[in-house]
Amino acid sequence: MFVTKLMTSTMKYNTQKDQLIIPEYGRHIHSMANGLKNIKDKKKRNQQAQVLINIMGNLNPHLRDNEEYKYKLWDNLFTICKNDIDINSPYEKPSPKKELKIIERIDNTQGSVKHKHYGRLIIDLIKETVKITDSKVKGYLIKLIALQMKRSYMSWNQSNVQDSQIWDDLDFFSNHKLELDKTSVIPVYPTNNVVRKKNFHKKSIKKNYSRK
Repeated sequence: MFVTKLMTSTMKYNTQKDQLIIPEYGRHIHSMANGLKNIKDKKKRNQQAQVLINIMGNLNPHLRDNEEYKYKLWDNLFTICKNDIDINSPYEKPSPKKELKIIERIDNTQGSVKHKHYGRLIIDLIKETVKITDSKVKGYLIKLIALQMKRSYMSWNQSNVQDSQIWDDLDFFSNHKLELDKTSVIPVYPTNNVVRKKNFHKKSIKKNYSRK
């Protein structure tokens, strides 16, 4: 019972600990690096720093003897210690790195996620259609918008949709300010006749050879 209480009082989840500066080195390397700061004897501190550099180099043994990689190891050690450590490095001490600014989250510009398949443009068109006073123009736009909404719905969901659903959504986005004929059929494609292009094929030219 005592051991259980002791473990629960001392154990911490990683989410409760400080965030790792260079995660690929792991928490033990970070702990040892920060532990160097507590060594008061500079000579011993430099010796332990060299030992830690060797341990860090063992993570990629094929690069350990590379001069550029050695420089990177010392640079990473200073980075983990936040440049707040007095040790002798065979390379120039790196300059303090500027903290990256946290980029603010971009707000959703597509409106409600539930109706994301329609897109913001359709919603704006519906709102502008409400303002139109010409009933003929308004009726024409309503049909076009309903047609585009049905296409967008089918393209996004890869399935068919009842016309009543499209009319209900259109009514919702207009705040019930549009006079809609919800019994009207919304065609998937325009009903006006489309002139099809004729395919012209070159006639094969046969050479007439005279028989001898």
